[in-house]
Amino acid sequence: MKKLPDWPYRTYNRGRWANDLGTLNLLGPKVVERAVRSIKSYENFSIGSDLVREGLAPGSVAYKHEMTSVGAYSFSAAEEQLQNASDRITVEVHGMVNTHIDAFSHVGHKGVSFNDVPFAEVANKDGAVRFTVMDMASIVTRAWFVDVPRQRGLKALVPGTPVLKADLAHLDGKVEPGDALIIRTGRHAVAEVSPDDPAAKDNHGNWSGLHVDCLEFVSKWDVVLVGTDGPGDNFPSTIKECSVPIHVISEGYLGMPLVHTLNLEKLGEAMAKRADKSFMLNIAPLRIGGGTGSPVNPTAII
Repeated sequence: MKKLPDWPYRTYNRGRWANDLGTLNLLGPKVVERAVRSIKSYENFSIGSDLVREGLAPGSVAYKHEMTSVGAYSFSAAEEQLQNASDRITVEVHGMVNTHIDAFSHVGHKGVSFNDVPFAEVANKDGAVRFTVMDMASIVTRAWFVDVPRQRGLKALVPGTPVLKADLAHLDGKVEPGDALIIRTGRHAVAEVSPDDPAAKDNHGNWSGLHVDCLEFVSKWDVVLVGTDGPGDNFPSTIKECSVPIHVISEGYLGMPLVHTLNLEKLGEAMAKRADKSFMLNIAPLRIGGGTGSPVNPTAII
């Protein structure tokens, strides 16, 4: 790791591996075995959010569902009397409302992406050509559940209140390389503060996410990915140097995927009954050629 003269002051994982996989290099059979051993009650939770049509910006559409056919199945003989229903969906991959995973091609900083690759060589108007979601196979690992509001004796964080490094400190010495962090802020248990709300302190609105200091633990522990029930970044930003420091350092310097807009309410209720906060996490991105990310519906097996 080399030092940099200005923010973020170091290169983190740039140049660490001789491929484009970043922290996904930390995965493997031993990590999967560790994930399986974390299962206690064999309960299964879907932790993706329901797809939402309305985007964050007024009038924007984040998801569209339409029927392409309903009625008789046109490819069968009439005497078979078969019926068919088919549909099509369109989903905005990124944004604040639908669950998705980011590929490293989603973010550049000062003209470069992960491993100091010029951003102009990473993505163009036709799609990403490097660091695409195609680099991400099915991710299976042990995850640690951090329920920040419950740890603070709250139902949910007030939107815009950051997750602090101290909220993760109890995991120091427990997290192993290749583990994931899944962090609940209570986003689905509190009213949103949208950009047009008089209380908004940022042009994204007010959202709870990680304070940039949390990445000291994330880097130290060799975490494979971080997932939250919000955008990952805190809005307003926790530092003056960057509006989205969690995205920039995670994807541009650590080479670590972020998963956004999880629904962790039911999982949170179940994990509140357990002393051991580890579980098995499975995430399977869609195989999107040139994709800068993918909609996902992760599975938690506790």
